[in-house]
Amino acid sequence: MSWSDLLSGAASAVLGKVPEKVVDLLVSFFQSEISLISGLEDEIGKLRRTCKRIHSLLTDAEERRYIEDDSVKLWLLELKDVAFAADELLDRHQTQLNLFSLHKSHKRKRSWSPPSLGLGHDPVFRQRRMLATQIAQINKKLDEIAEARRNLHMGAKEGRRRGKMIESSLLSQSVASCGSSHIIDRVEKADIVPALTSEHGIDLPVLPIYGAPGMGKTTLAQLVYDDAKVKSYFDLRIWVCLSEGFDVRRVTKEIIEALDAGKRCDSSLDLLQRQLGGMVSGRKFLLVLDNLWAENFQFWETLRLPLMAGGKESKVLITARSEIVCRRMPILHRTDLTGLNVHDCSKLLLNQAFPHGCSSQHPNLEEKSMRIVKRCQGSPLAAKLLGCLLYNVTEEDEWEDMLYEVCSLEEDANGILPSLMISYNHLDYHLKQCFKYCSMFPNGYKFDRDELVRLWMAEGLIQRNRSRSTLEVIGGKYFDNLLWRSFFQVSGNQGQKQKYRMPSLIHDLARRVSKPEGLVVGQYVSCDQPEWVRYASLFHENSWETVAFDKLYRYGNLRTFKLSAEFRVRVKQVPAHLFLKLTCLRVLDLSFSEIEELPDSVGDLIHLRYLGLYGTKIQTLPESVCWLYNLQTLELGECYGLRELPKGTTYMVNLRHLGLHVDWESDADSLMSMPQGIGRLTLLQTLSRFIAASENGCNIGELEDLNLRGELCISKLENVVDVMDARKANLNRKQIENLKLQWSTTINHTAPQGGSDCERVIACLHPHTRLKNLWIENYPGSNFPDWIGGISFSHLETLRLSCCKNCEQLPSIGKLPRLRNLCIKGMHRVRRMGNFEGFQSLEKLTLSDMPNLERFFEVEGGKFPMLRELSISHCPELEELTVLLPMLMKFELRNCQKLTLLPESSLNMLTSLKELKIDGRDLSNNGHSVRITSAIEPRRPVGTDTNAIDYAV
Repeated sequence: MSWSDLLSGAASAVLGKVPEKVVDLLVSFFQSEISLISGLEDEIGKLRRTCKRIHSLLTDAEERRYIEDDSVKLWLLELKDVAFAADELLDRHQTQLNLFSLHKSHKRKRSWSPPSLGLGHDPVFRQRRMLATQIAQINKKLDEIAEARRNLHMGAKEGRRRGKMIESSLLSQSVASCGSSHIIDRVEKADIVPALTSEHGIDLPVLPIYGAPGMGKTTLAQLVYDDAKVKSYFDLRIWVCLSEGFDVRRVTKEIIEALDAGKRCDSSLDLLQRQLGGMVSGRKFLLVLDNLWAENFQFWETLRLPLMAGGKESKVLITARSEIVCRRMPILHRTDLTGLNVHDCSKLLLNQAFPHGCSSQHPNLEEKSMRIVKRCQGSPLAAKLLGCLLYNVTEEDEWEDMLYEVCSLEEDANGILPSLMISYNHLDYHLKQCFKYCSMFPNGYKFDRDELVRLWMAEGLIQRNRSRSTLEVIGGKYFDNLLWRSFFQVSGNQGQKQKYRMPSLIHDLARRVSKPEGLVVGQYVSCDQPEWVRYASLFHENSWETVAFDKLYRYGNLRTFKLSAEFRVRVKQVPAHLFLKLTCLRVLDLSFSEIEELPDSVGDLIHLRYLGLYGTKIQTLPESVCWLYNLQTLELGECYGLRELPKGTTYMVNLRHLGLHVDWESDADSLMSMPQGIGRLTLLQTLSRFIAASENGCNIGELEDLNLRGELCISKLENVVDVMDARKANLNRKQIENLKLQWSTTINHTAPQGGSDCERVIACLHPHTRLKNLWIENYPGSNFPDWIGGISFSHLETLRLSCCKNCEQLPSIGKLPRLRNLCIKGMHRVRRMGNFEGFQSLEKLTLSDMPNLERFFEVEGGKFPMLRELSISHCPELEELTVLLPMLMKFELRNCQKLTLLPESSLNMLTSLKELKIDGRDLSNNGHSVRITSAIEPRRPVGTDTNAIDYAV
């Protein structure tokens, strides 16, 4: 029997006396409905293939240069819009299947069930009909777009293809070679350095560097900042890179964090100014404000107040696009940067194209380089970009093609140099998409490499290749490619992490090429076509302004929403209906806000791959978060109020990064345990913290199958009672670079049984040899394991042994070749530091709270050749320092009553000492060397040597 006969019979039985014509109409309707959904799986398969073809078409279009026809651009936007819609539909369908499969695979009953995925709680028939209807709508749009393509007469020759790209193998070598070696020394430096290092009697004078974007203002400032004379003249050098919209409070905070690396502060402006004034008090400093935007006089008047406490001859160096920013400032020396001459521009281009210096073998190319850079308008950035495009290219024809291409473009009306647009046009499709994504960052915004790669992953911008490399590795290569091409630049460190930013002119380019998909939503920003906006950040000039989420409601197709992470945003909660309007979100980043909770509706964001809550006041997460099946990154770093993770965390089977970083110095952490079964998250690569529990909780053995890397702090190690669990953790197979092993302060350090247990446990926690930083805290054992100080740990740079009160001797750490920072604190039973070989790289040594310490290190050769900073506090029994310290620059002593002399032979070698503090008193003598004949309470200087001052008892 056919579907038609079956439906006719059913209709007759049900409808009875309804007229036959009406029955025929109903049967026809049901037939169309059945045909609509009967081939649903086939239609989904066709749609997947269509999506691949659309992607290929978009890639082809992007790889053709200079499509200027507005109708063609509009056609491409419409095609991409359909591609996004198809992608979301397929993602929803696949997620639904995966969730129900996951739900079936677990036998335990749960109090919650999978989300509705936007399809309601209707029968399967209706859900499938909805999918089929949406597919039909997409197909209809595709037919219309195909017809439009024919009307536009778009053929295979539309646009011109770009030249060949750089081999990836060659690029990986060149990334490592880029750096200061390709910087051209600027003649302007010769005028700025003497002005900085001379006495002028002006209170906090300003030296501005003005110039158009891309002229090398930041590079010139960096050359001055790193100059040897400048380094020796100032006690402090501070570099702060600014973003659009920085207010005085934010700049003050940035300066404090630059002075104290890793410090985060969120006080009021008044408290911040007091803190800054204390930090610079009496110290001669150089402050560099890179990329200053503020044009109002009040900004400078407020900012300078705490800086006036600095030492005489302190100075401020500013880079800015406009001279208006320095109105009414006390200008000492002004530099108007007009760009490089043709010869220097050519040299920079050739250095970038031939980093190994073989350009002289091709003299004809040098002549062509001179002709090409005439179009760079003196911009070193433009010259470097073009040099990247010609990397290792020796064929003259290709240089001629580049010359033709540069000359064929006119300067953009917005001031974008032709060479920048050419560099963008020469990028591969996937790199273009990654670059355009960055347009949502404010100008000057500093970002972390790993963070950006994870955002790209969440957006699906990273393409898998034939190798077995992870998405993170592939994305890292994307990042390095853009860094090498000067689309990104290094912007200093924040804590232990390197930060990056886009040069201002590159940022302008990103804003231009990303229209209308990328948007910074501010107080005065609007968009004519909100349906095409996919990536948006919410930005406020006043960092404490209340966030107006209703600005986002018109952007229903948003895939990324990010609060401007450089600012502390005053928002404590997100309206629940926001997530009902932004259903397409793949990235939700609410970091650095005051959010304390999330609504349950966050669990309906089924496409979500990245949830960022870094630095918020979140206390708990709703259990609905656990049904975010696609979530790859859950960032909860520095959430000091976080009490627990959801019990269902282990159901987020696609989770790759669970960020739980906290400052290891802080005692404010409130997270008490880990959810059981976390070992089932086998894709997990980042787990910043692990809190060991006893047999009834999440024990350390759950780390066995996790391929972790990066940072790991394991706390409450006293709960590890089974040595086999410690061995199962397999730390030696995990590429952890920063490791902290922590026992609780409340355990009984005098209990011998606990001590022997922990010695067996720590012996099994042998980390990977790639380890760079190791901290062991509250270890109750009497002996350290043999692996600490082992010669295989050749990468170890920082070692901290804290409050290990039962240990009587230090491990053999002298031969660690890269050990630069050593901190030993609270080791109450140590009397002698011991005899060691090595310490050839040690730069900073801190000894604290060692009440029984009598003798300092005794080292082979009798000296620490590289030691620059030495701090000794609360060591009342220490009598003398038995080593030479030829490179010592900073020396601090506190509560060391018996420490009387440095050996006489070392006195004349302390020529590098610049900062001396004894019991909290700053005895530094700016501009002079200091000889110490006593390290007890100092009194008046003695002697008549004007170049050296002796402090004597």
